[in-house]
Amino acid sequence: MNIFNNEIILGLSLAIIDIVSMGITKNVVLGILTQNWLAIAFILYGSQMLIFKHGLEGTSMTTLNLIWNLFSNIVITLLGLYYFKEKISHLEIYGILFAFIAIFLFGLNEYQK
Repeated sequence: MNIFNNEIILGLSLAIIDIVSMGITKNVVLGILTQNWLAIAFILYGSQMLIFKHGLEGTSMTTLNLIWNLFSNIVITLLGLYYFKEKISHLEIYGILFAFIAIFLFGLNEYQK
């Protein structure tokens, strides 16, 4: 199986790059890491476009971007909640649940192909 033809795996991979990059950036802002760490975040963000480009060879930009953004929103929220101890409202929790539902629907579409 070519992972570049699976929107769910690609979207999750792109979101994992987001969580590492944003985690580094937040730690720099908090003074936990030095500014030098931002170079790693920049390199990771640049690599996302290479992955995205290969993903476009197997799916539409619309689908791939939506899945990436949904996964990214979920994993970044989890990073904020569990690592940085941030708080979210009940309404925002419902939004996260809807993101899971959307990913599930995209996954169903992927496996019906």
